[in-house]
Amino acid sequence: MCMCYAAHVNAQEDITPKEYTVDSVSAPQNEKQKLIMDAKKLSFEGDFDKAADKYREAIKIDAGCDACYYELANILISTKKEEEAKENAATAYSLDPENPWFALLYGRLCFHFKEYGEARKLFRQILVRHGKKQEIWFGLASAYEEQGLVHEAIGILDSMVLRFGESDDISYRLFNISMDIGNYDRAVTEIKKLVNHYPDDPRFATLLADAYSETGKDSLAYTMYDRAIEANESFAPALLGKAESFRKRGMFSNYFSTLQQYAGNKSIRPETKAEYLGLLLQIPSFAGHFKSNMDTIFAILAAVHPVSQDLKFLQARYFATTQRPELSISILGQLTDMDSSNKDAWLGLLSLEYSLKMFVQLEQSSQKAIASDSEYAGFYMYSALALMARDKTKQAIKILEKGVTKANSDSVFMDNAFALLGDMYFSLNKSKKAFDYYEKALLINSENATVLNNYAYYISLKNLKNLDRAYRMSRKAVELESGNPSFLDTYAYILFLQGKYTEAKTVFNRALAAGGDKSAVVLDHYADTLDKLGERTVAEIYWSQALGKPDCLNPEKIKKKLKRN
Repeated sequence: MCMCYAAHVNAQEDITPKEYTVDSVSAPQNEKQKLIMDAKKLSFEGDFDKAADKYREAIKIDAGCDACYYELANILISTKKEEEAKENAATAYSLDPENPWFALLYGRLCFHFKEYGEARKLFRQILVRHGKKQEIWFGLASAYEEQGLVHEAIGILDSMVLRFGESDDISYRLFNISMDIGNYDRAVTEIKKLVNHYPDDPRFATLLADAYSETGKDSLAYTMYDRAIEANESFAPALLGKAESFRKRGMFSNYFSTLQQYAGNKSIRPETKAEYLGLLLQIPSFAGHFKSNMDTIFAILAAVHPVSQDLKFLQARYFATTQRPELSISILGQLTDMDSSNKDAWLGLLSLEYSLKMFVQLEQSSQKAIASDSEYAGFYMYSALALMARDKTKQAIKILEKGVTKANSDSVFMDNAFALLGDMYFSLNKSKKAFDYYEKALLINSENATVLNNYAYYISLKNLKNLDRAYRMSRKAVELESGNPSFLDTYAYILFLQGKYTEAKTVFNRALAAGGDKSAVVLDHYADTLDKLGERTVAEIYWSQALGKPDCLNPEKIKKKLKRN
């Protein structure tokens, strides 16, 4: 309901009283305040672009809203629009030069754009006007530190000590800056003050230990780490700091002893442990070299946190890294049992089963994965691969074509799926359908070397009229992967079919050198070429070699060639 009031007039005046409402009088200001509140809410939710738009609308209503310019500038900084941010910060400062925060933000942006003279001028003005406010001094120190001017930042903090006396905040800031620039003696001096003020706080004892460790004062470092752990045995930074100090010095017995203490502490969150161990496993060859020690660590973690998915996934990764995929598969199986919606666990499991050629198990696992999320196309691919490997080609085609309907805009999946469908349809002697899928694959990725090679080879087997196109595709495949013996074989074979026997022989020699001498197909094709060139005796040697290869699928045909005069 709207509150109303009337203007008072003299009775004798012939003026009709005017009626006003609070809403009508303050409508623009109310709208501005609503925009500001909306902007704050959007900013809090992380929608900075919309928040910025709200502040711009508020400024249109009230061009003198200095706070709007200030808040807009801060948002623009977070969205990497520094030039526009500086313009708004300058406007806020011009509207209220007495506001220290407006001046500080403008000064920081001047620093960013290397306008150092203007920035220092602003900072001096701030100190003259607001020198009694410690937060302004801290803000100035931060501004210098942000620009890498650490000595100026230290100078500001030292000036604060002279003006205000020592404080925990100043000592802590000086400690951090000193550690960053490698001034460990100063860092020790500053953090000692906090340790003395808070003797039972493990945080400061740990930081002092870190500083001692950096200066090589190991015994003092270990004493302070132990002090922190005694104050709080669950304080992870102290346990890890001590462990890392041992590791960096090659004291691995002590390192793993401390790491076991860390792993076995139930009070430390499993996510924290997983984060550290994940970084540890990134160190090349570390896990393999200390396999027995790491096995113990993971056994402890499994006992202490039996249902932590983060740790189980890390353990599976560890087993895979140390060449124990069967153990990794076991852990990933546990993970999918615990949480059937864990897509990463399913993908890890399916990938390992495929790489180990566990196709029966892969068929079962992929079906379970599909049941857990029937909309994820990747699971259908693994199912199709498992079925195809077990000569269930028709079923594989059916499942993969269903997967294609789930892929949406996943062009990588579609490219691979179309290529595989082309191969499978050709294996069923349905070349038209196969070629249709190859065409679809090439529309997505015209430089898919495998598709180009397979398509070209199958054309050469089925349609000699299109040899020119097969030649172009095969040549492109070889250009993309010049060391692939299979691609070289296709290219040489097409040259052979075109009657270019000398060129074919040259390319076949490249194929053999690249590893094609292990393939019965390549050897057979090469022998055919040599025979055409009148090198019958050498051709018979290569036909004989082809017969001895395990992948020889047409021995009778080759034997007939050998029997010919």
